[in-house]
This record gives sequence, C-alpha cells and structure tokens, in this order.
Amino acid sequence: MDYDVVSDGLTVWVNAASGECLGRFGKFGIDVHKKVEDQRDGASECLFCTHGPTTLADWEAFRVSMALHHRVQVGDTHRPSRLQ
Repeated sequence: MDYDVVSDGLTVWVNAASGECLGRFGKFGIDVHKKVEDQRDGASECLFCTHGPTTLADWEAFRVSMALHHRVQVGDTHRPSRLQ
C-alpha cells in the first residue's frame, strides 16, 4: 500500500494514497482506523484509539499499531518534539 506520513512537529498523520486517513497521533489522542472499504462493509472505525494526553510510550504504541494493522513504518523523524 502506498502511503504518506506527514507531521507538523505536533501532530502526525498517516494517509493512504487515496487520501483516507489511516492514523493520527496528536497531543490528546491516537487514532488508528480501519480502511474505508472495511467500514462500508459494517466494520467499526477504530482499530486502536485513545482519548487523553499522549506520552512517549503512546508514540511507540502508535508506531507498532501502524506497522501491525497497515504495514506502515512511521519513523522516529516524525516524533513530536514535545516527546523526549
């Protein structure tokens, strides 16, 4: 699958080539979503989602989840600067 990893230093987005958002890591939560076609077939949206302040451990969990569910390698070069 082709994908883009984009970050602004605070938030990281992982988007499929089609433009759909596969994952997001932000200051206040993580979203790792199922593909749109799976959702159209009745699947729920979230594979791994949290709703609270994120930590370095959460960053690692996001990276593992993106690799596990979407085979996307999110490099540490995209790690938000607030996480040391």
